[in-house]
Amino acid sequence: MIRSALVLVCGVALAVPAVAYAQEAPSTSPKADPYPFLGLSPQQSVAGEEILVSVGCPVGELGEVTSKVFDRIGEFTVTNEAPVIQGAVAHIDAKARPAFYTITAICKTTTIRANLQIVPDKTPTSSSKPPAPKPTVRPKPSSPRKPASGRQVSKIPVGAPQTGGGI
Repeated sequence: MIRSALVLVCGVALAVPAVAYAQEAPSTSPKADPYPFLGLSPQQSVAGEEILVSVGCPVGELGEVTSKVFDRIGEFTVTNEAPVIQGAVAHIDAKARPAFYTITAICKTTTIRANLQIVPDKTPTSSSKPPAPKPTVRPKPSSPRKPASGRQVSKIPVGAPQTGGGI
């Protein structure tokens, strides 16, 4: 269900620029052909995640879509009718190292490429060591000192006692 919604949303999002571009052309000139194109959503990800791969290519002309960073890619389905956009969810290999990877798609006889950036995962894993605790400094116990000349206190207070400021 989530994949279907993701494919639909991203397919529509990728179609909007193509439709806007076609509308910008003057009415006297022929419309620009939006094909072929390759879109990745997101274009930056971490190992083990899934991304949406969208290809602007007429039905029946889409060939192989490959990358060494994918460990599997789903079946391409039409996510937008005009212009036709076909999308599939691809899973990034969990062992992928941070780098740029090329995604290649074949549309009829044209090869299309896009770059996917794999970034380091910021979330802590169970295999990562927690930071070492900072050592706590404990004061050394001081040796008891005897008050001078056998008294209980070493210095006898002088003056009236302070009781907290009476009126």
